[in-house]
Amino acid sequence: MSNSQKNTTTHNMHHSVKADTSSLFNEESAGFATPFGTNSIKADPTDVRINNRIAVFDLLFPRQSLSRAQVSRRVGLSRASVSDVVASMIDEHILTESDHNVEAVPGKRGKRGTLLEIDTDYWNIVALDLSQEFLIQAIVTNLSGQILSRIEVSVSQPSDITLDIVKNICERIISQAPGHVIGIGIAVPGIVDEQGTVIDSRNLNWSNVPLAQFIKQEFDMTCIVENDANCALLAERFFGSGDANLIVIQISVGVGAAVMINGTLVSGTNNAAGEIGHCVIDTDGQLCICGKRGCVETTLSVPALHKQFAQLEPQNFDGRLEIITRAGKKLGQVLSMPISLLDINEIAIYGPADIVNETLLQSVSEVINEQTKSAVQPRHVQVKRCDFGENIVMLGATISVLQHVLRTL
Repeated sequence: MSNSQKNTTTHNMHHSVKADTSSLFNEESAGFATPFGTNSIKADPTDVRINNRIAVFDLLFPRQSLSRAQVSRRVGLSRASVSDVVASMIDEHILTESDHNVEAVPGKRGKRGTLLEIDTDYWNIVALDLSQEFLIQAIVTNLSGQILSRIEVSVSQPSDITLDIVKNICERIISQAPGHVIGIGIAVPGIVDEQGTVIDSRNLNWSNVPLAQFIKQEFDMTCIVENDANCALLAERFFGSGDANLIVIQISVGVGAAVMINGTLVSGTNNAAGEIGHCVIDTDGQLCICGKRGCVETTLSVPALHKQFAQLEPQNFDGRLEIITRAGKKLGQVLSMPISLLDINEIAIYGPADIVNETLLQSVSEVINEQTKSAVQPRHVQVKRCDFGENIVMLGATISVLQHVLRTL
């Protein structure tokens, strides 16, 4: 996802800016306050049309059914504008007319309105997750995010993953798509630039790998490459209950973070916002793959924690709890400063169940709230598990594709 896409307003799916009308039009910013939309509508008629499309799609996503009149009222557009936008989106198989009609209003004449909804039959999206320790996962979804098919491929270690392996997995999962594939989203650990080049991924041992360009050329279709933690945040925000001010932590083969402020995904100057895995927290700690000592990943990543588990007796559950408690406290200390700096009220953590459990969440919460609460910041910071499990990163990658498609199709 490019910087322009990353810096897109991503408010809650059905959040109403004007409570009395449920309008998605934000009068203060003169723009649509929608997850897929932008902060403002520019004078360029093309941009206005794109924003209208985004607003209509957002209102129906993921599984809402509304009449044209209802869409017109909620989006704040004239019926003529809505009809024009809807007609083009139906032609493009983005929307479809439902078999069900709006119930007639008692005492009023005229035919009942046809309901509109997302077309879930024509287009498919493919998504891959390259962030797991011994596994590559891939799914096919429809435009509403429903998973239609999936495959999993084992790898001995992340650094064994090559472009040819990614290509092969894309071929396999595309062959399972029941519809037309509109794009491919790929989540990777590390820093990704606007063109989808993996600038640096220590876990994959990739440097300046033009992944998006390679996949586009091989399959002649849109490919959006995004950081894995950013994908997890997108899924938490779009499909889950994520707040507009949110930090998502992904504990996987590495440790990454994604930050959303006022509904905007923060990318940073060098597309490296949230890259906390190689921040030093113990100068005398273990040697990291990056060459420094005591990085966050050396103590809080899945491989590091599993290595500590392996040193225990199989039935030493108290020892496991102690390791998880200690990890939670360290993570809480790492997050306390950015939470106070950014005034964040919600932390969502994603990772395997043997690590991201109630013991870890409680430890993180206790440290954060102990260290950040004050007279000027009396709020309680909620620390929770992400709403989605193993599919969260891939679902977020499908959102990246959707954001692109709605602007370019």
